[in-house]
Amino acid sequence: MSERTSLAFAPANGFPGGSYRRFLEPLHAHYDVRVVSRLGHRSEQYPVDAGWQGLSRELEDILAPLPRPLAGVGHSLGGVLMFMVASRRPDWFRSVVMLEPPLINGPAGLGFNLLRRLGQADRIPPAGRSRGRRDYWPDRDEARAYFQRRGLFQRFHPDCLEDYMDAGLEPHGDGLRLAFRPEVEVAIFRTTPVNISRYPRLPMPGAVVNAEESVDAFHKAGRRHARRQRMHHEVWPGGHLFPLERPDDSARRVDELLQALNGEKP
Repeated sequence: MSERTSLAFAPANGFPGGSYRRFLEPLHAHYDVRVVSRLGHRSEQYPVDAGWQGLSRELEDILAPLPRPLAGVGHSLGGVLMFMVASRRPDWFRSVVMLEPPLINGPAGLGFNLLRRLGQADRIPPAGRSRGRRDYWPDRDEARAYFQRRGLFQRFHPDCLEDYMDAGLEPHGDGLRLAFRPEVEVAIFRTTPVNISRYPRLPMPGAVVNAEESVDAFHKAGRRHARRQRMHHEVWPGGHLFPLERPDDSARRVDELLQALNGEKP
């Protein structure tokens, strides 16, 4: 490429952008990588509201000053928000890649809406698991030991776990606490949009990537979304957090996917 494309990356709910350092590091060779630190923590200006409208406006304002056109890549929450911004600002984007987006459409969308109206949204993981989670440790060693015992983190690449602690813990009192506040994380889960299938078709190329070991509902919703949007669909090895479990392989695959979507070789 004669000029480096700007690659904007938005992270998953609960995971600050710095957690993805190892995953994103190889992409710096070909792209001008810009990483969103965290979303949802400026509630007065960008509330965590129904359908993630406030969050998508927050991401839009973060992306506004970046050089364009952008290759927009997002993981989980970040993938859905990147799609929402691209729908409003199609002239900003060259391509959009949604990694394991938590899409809710079809019959699952009707069920989630019903539970939400009944005040039972926490019955659907991961909102229920995130509520009341531990968020303070006296030191880094105890925090590391805690995370290593948790199933969510046991498959992380060791570097990604350290990166997560670097980005995800902040000084508080005499110890450390989660920088991505659990109450914000739960609020984001509770307000997951169910109307993404109503968005107009994006004019730029895009892709939806599901994880091989992800829940079946995500696979079905991802395929529906890809069909409606005429986006490419792939299934990659790993679980929902595959960029942090398999960062090197995931980076290579993202690079290849962007080359294919953009019709070029870096």
